[in-house]
Amino acid sequence: MHHNHHTHHTSLSDYSWYELYPPSIYILAVILAVVYFRWVIRGRNSQNIATGWQKAAMVAALVLMIIIKGTPVQILGHNYLFSVHMVQMAVLYLMIAPLIIFSVPEEQWKNWLSVKSFLTRVFHFLTKPLIALLVFNTVFSLYHIPLVFDAAVSNPYIHYGYHALLLLTAFTMWWPILCPVKELDSLSDIKKIGYVFANGVLMTPACALIMFADFQLYETYRNVPQLFASMPPKEDQHVGGVTMKIFQEVIYAFVLGLIFYRWVKKERVRDKEDLEMIKRQNNRLNPELK
Repeated sequence: MHHNHHTHHTSLSDYSWYELYPPSIYILAVILAVVYFRWVIRGRNSQNIATGWQKAAMVAALVLMIIIKGTPVQILGHNYLFSVHMVQMAVLYLMIAPLIIFSVPEEQWKNWLSVKSFLTRVFHFLTKPLIALLVFNTVFSLYHIPLVFDAAVSNPYIHYGYHALLLLTAFTMWWPILCPVKELDSLSDIKKIGYVFANGVLMTPACALIMFADFQLYETYRNVPQLFASMPPKEDQHVGGVTMKIFQEVIYAFVLGLIFYRWVKKERVRDKEDLEMIKRQNNRLNPELK
């Protein structure tokens, strides 16, 4: 079955409610919420070990998931507008993935990762900074090769499989930056800043290809009805590339700001400790000055 051209309606009102708001996404969101609130944030004595921010991050991740996958946005991105598809991608890998890492309490990460199993070994391997960096950006860039992209979009199994793979690799890519477990946090703040920059650089070729191609790269969007007359397909493609790049720049800039802020805070604490030490030494040397 090639791309479902028979479902290319000329307006969104031609779609059924079921197609516009796929129930599977809402069911998934409810299941994830139940798992999270009943199990993930409960510590050993079933007391709550998550902060308000962590719970908010989980709720935000689920709301974003519903917006990009459980509303007409999904149909727009899948059948009509490449630029909307790129926004969906950016939200999934640059927002939902880090929010999920952040939403799980450190104690729970420790419990999971302290188990010696094949899965945890794979996890530790894939979250090594260099490997995480290369794997995610390779998977991301391959996705935007027209052949791969069209195959993925035309077959729901490949589509969901590839998106799951991208989400997992995005997760491993974010881990070295956001690592919630102190013992596993291998990158210094300076290295984290370098890592974020490297990510931006490695993502650029795929975005550039899309931004500057002067022909339609993707069969999927070639002969679709124009829902928005003001945006011809070629333009839509450029907007998609630019959107992805801007999204990525903004989120990476925000993350760099956070790392930098934490770094300055640590330095301040260190300076304070040094001052205290100097004072104590002075007092020891000159007790009569007290």
